[in-house]
Amino acid sequence: MLIPLVPLIARLVRRTGASALLLLPFLSSLALAQPATGVVIGRVYHTGTKEYVRNAEVRVEGTNVSAFTEDAGFYRLAGVPAGEVRVTVTYTGAQSVTDKVVVTAGATATRDFELQAMAASENVITLETVSVVAEREGQSKAIMERRAAPNAKNVVASDNYGDLTMGDVGEFMKSMPGLSLDYVEVDTSAVRVGGLDPKYSNFTTDGARMPTGTSNNNAGRQNSFEQMSITGIESIEFNNTLTANMDADSPGGSINLRSKYAFQRRHRELSFQFGGVGTSDSHLRREYFPDDKKHSRIFPTGQISFGDVYFHGRLGVEFSLSYSANFVEQDRHQLDWIYPSKYPDGIPYRAMWRAGPKETTREAANLSIDYKLTDRLTLSLRSTYSDYAVEYVNQYTFLYFGSTSTSNVAAGSTPTHIIGSGTTNTRVATEYSHRFADTPVILFAPKIEYKGDTYKATLRGSYSNARYNFRAGMKGFFQRDDSAITNLGGFVMDRPDSESIAWTITQTNVTPTNDWSNPENWKAYGTNSVRDANSDTTNEMFSGYLDFEKDLWIRDQPIKVLTGGGTRTNSWNSNEGGYVAYTFVGPTGVQNQATVPYTKNYQAKIIGFDAGNFNDLNWRADSNYATYDLFREHPEYFLQNDTGNLQRRLANTKGLIEQISAAYVEAQTRYKKMRFDFGVRYERTGDTSKIWDVRPAKDVYTAGYKVIGSAAQVAADPAHYVLTSTGAPAAGFASTPEGIIYQYNNGVQGRRHSSYGNWFKSGGIKFDFTRKLVGQIAFSDAILRPDYGNLAGATSVSDTNNTVTVPNPKLKPEKSTKYYAGLQYFLEPSGVVGVSFYRLRLQDMQVTGQEIADPTTIGYSDTDYPGYRYLSAQNDPSVRYTNGLTFEYNQQLTFLPRIFKGFGLYGSVTRVMADGIRVNTPNKSANWGLKYSYRRFRVQVNGSWQGTARTSALSATPTTVNGGVLYRASRELWGISAGYKLTSKLELMVSGRNIFNAPDIVYSNVPGHLQQYSIYGSLWTAGIKGRF
Repeated sequence: MLIPLVPLIARLVRRTGASALLLLPFLSSLALAQPATGVVIGRVYHTGTKEYVRNAEVRVEGTNVSAFTEDAGFYRLAGVPAGEVRVTVTYTGAQSVTDKVVVTAGATATRDFELQAMAASENVITLETVSVVAEREGQSKAIMERRAAPNAKNVVASDNYGDLTMGDVGEFMKSMPGLSLDYVEVDTSAVRVGGLDPKYSNFTTDGARMPTGTSNNNAGRQNSFEQMSITGIESIEFNNTLTANMDADSPGGSINLRSKYAFQRRHRELSFQFGGVGTSDSHLRREYFPDDKKHSRIFPTGQISFGDVYFHGRLGVEFSLSYSANFVEQDRHQLDWIYPSKYPDGIPYRAMWRAGPKETTREAANLSIDYKLTDRLTLSLRSTYSDYAVEYVNQYTFLYFGSTSTSNVAAGSTPTHIIGSGTTNTRVATEYSHRFADTPVILFAPKIEYKGDTYKATLRGSYSNARYNFRAGMKGFFQRDDSAITNLGGFVMDRPDSESIAWTITQTNVTPTNDWSNPENWKAYGTNSVRDANSDTTNEMFSGYLDFEKDLWIRDQPIKVLTGGGTRTNSWNSNEGGYVAYTFVGPTGVQNQATVPYTKNYQAKIIGFDAGNFNDLNWRADSNYATYDLFREHPEYFLQNDTGNLQRRLANTKGLIEQISAAYVEAQTRYKKMRFDFGVRYERTGDTSKIWDVRPAKDVYTAGYKVIGSAAQVAADPAHYVLTSTGAPAAGFASTPEGIIYQYNNGVQGRRHSSYGNWFKSGGIKFDFTRKLVGQIAFSDAILRPDYGNLAGATSVSDTNNTVTVPNPKLKPEKSTKYYAGLQYFLEPSGVVGVSFYRLRLQDMQVTGQEIADPTTIGYSDTDYPGYRYLSAQNDPSVRYTNGLTFEYNQQLTFLPRIFKGFGLYGSVTRVMADGIRVNTPNKSANWGLKYSYRRFRVQVNGSWQGTARTSALSATPTTVNGGVLYRASRELWGISAGYKLTSKLELMVSGRNIFNAPDIVYSNVPGHLQQYSIYGSLWTAGIKGRF
């Protein structure tokens, strides 16, 4: 893996190091001119936290010699003048310690230090005092990590925001300054840094890259919270800017999950948490699920962590394991609007109600092992496992009274009084999305590290694999099996006002065959409306890196040089979208006579909000399970088009392999009150994309296969064209499976290769105006590699438009530079007030559907599709800017009188200012929290707010069908965490998220035109936890 380092480092030297090489004799002479010096090493232990602490500042008084402690509290001071010196250790929230050390020239002295927590102004140590000090521990770690970092970094300890439900990383990160979240219904799904699309930021665990095998990720590279857990994580680090030793494909910033580390402790520690999880809709009795079986609504949850050191401190083991499950109702009402000339202010054309029961489980494990082969050589392993499994049954029951172009409401209708007349496009229908998704992720990251007195060498590697497995038939159900009543006599819908969701619905002109309360009247509806969707998306990564650090002294100036490089292989494959479709015709062979099986016990009801009389209508719930059982018993009831299913499977089979090699050089130094960090990195990317070379229709029928065509084409050329059939592919495709195989290059995917290289500069300056006031400016270059869907996939040929739409394996990455400026005032014993500003410059953004004048520029030849116009993704050379401003405050209020010392307060406000509208990006966001602990009791209340955001594509206008321009309304979410100590080691706890059950609301064009209203319930956890 490390062989590519040789040419990379050579290229790096040619680009940046030629002049530096000429300086080496001069630098060496300066270094040789140094007075006699020695080295001081040791460890720093915090008696309050009972841990060896990272990032404590260790300095030699009267000199420029200083260092921050590393993992396990180790420090090394090189270039210490020979003789007796005074060494001082400082750490936020602890009393500074100074001791004398005698240093011998050319030798190494060892001195360990112990820190004491700052007293809470109490002479007598009480349980209250201990509680106040304990509240500061996590915050102190985060502050020191931030102060020690050479780049713009924000760090939060994982226990800073109380107990978390379901081990959700997203629920934790919503309280971090400068971030906003994307949600998929009840769950957090991804993070936005500074308003950017989630794909602009990547995640690592202990520095190892996390894979991205997520759903619907054909167009992006974003990490999903579904595939990670907070289990075994000590802290989360958000790097606003990058350094040269980091992967350079994260324009928004990089987020690292740091695991617990056994060498931080002296003694064994065992902690656990056991309890139950339920929602505001839960109760103890079991309820029917859409499988017509009873299920619990309250589920167990548990977590256990163990850490210890063995063999006189040579072996450290840290292990965490967790399990959690829940049941939620994802209730929704939707009203889809159109804006025809007859109704310029808008009129609905359909309404939808959804009862969406959902069961979720999450299993996670984290194992960290460290073994000291010698005092200087350490072998380490970091490994994580996470599996998020979910089954949701989203039955969308639609009442249609029009289409996307016409509303068929009767005269006198208004948005609050709708009269359905039973005309064309008027029906009541079920449309499903029933899925089981399993998302296992594993990561292994071994490392071997050697520490000399003035240098450190690290060889590290990683393997990670993420899968997103959709299952339907494999689990005994269909994804969908639609049914409808199409001969409605009519209906009337009324509600009190335009923002109400409490409709009163009455069917008119009821007959025995159209009575919607009779489930037998609902018949199979729609071509290909029965679907079995099983798919797999996989992302696999291998990496290997060699890093080297060296402490140098030039005169009295310390310089740390970091260099190294390595390679990472990224393999991504997906067949999502290649479902198998059927048309249900039943025993008679006539679809509108076939009754789709329905549930006998379960009824789809809205329980999260007042839905008017919806629950009394007795509308049926299709049984996707019973329909699949019927399919296994009578497959002849289901028409299957093998040609259409084959074409869909081939078109949705995609993949690529990336090889990314990198090398870097970075230098850090300190001069008086300033610290500097500057570096340069080079990355070489090689892509191999799987691409279907789809033959055009004329080549297919020339080879003897008939092609699906329009009625006019069939009439004009019946020898080559045939009319479409139920479930067949679109016009222009072959009409038989054999023809499809031929059309798709005889079933063999082609390969396209591309490569490119990029240079990245990064750096920054930190200035200590005072011990408490720190300013910082920083910058970093980065890229975003092209979306998977733009690099790999199928070719689409349109004989009508004489165009061919192809992937672009030659697409180049988007380029960016991020500038950052921040000012922080650190509050003792533990707190910070800060303001920061960033500016992100983006260029070469990916734009799809562009006409390509020269096909050779995207990896095709003039002879591939002669006479056709090429359409593909291209880089837009224009420059886009995004600015962001964040204010933050976090403090433990220990200066208050005794009973109030346990109060803590935090909050942040972020404003995003872009040069244009951003989709799904709130321009304003805020979070806040109030903590209090006294004696045995603790409580924390927190909240987050995100402003209004546009959800429609930028191409949408106020008259675009299905709602014009859609906006997600601002939303405020509150959480709580509380505990009561039974003993010093056992605690009863309770936590809740979205405790006020805030709705998720989407408007059409303007507030008041309610398009979507969703309620998911609040989620609660209660139990007992302990630490021994």
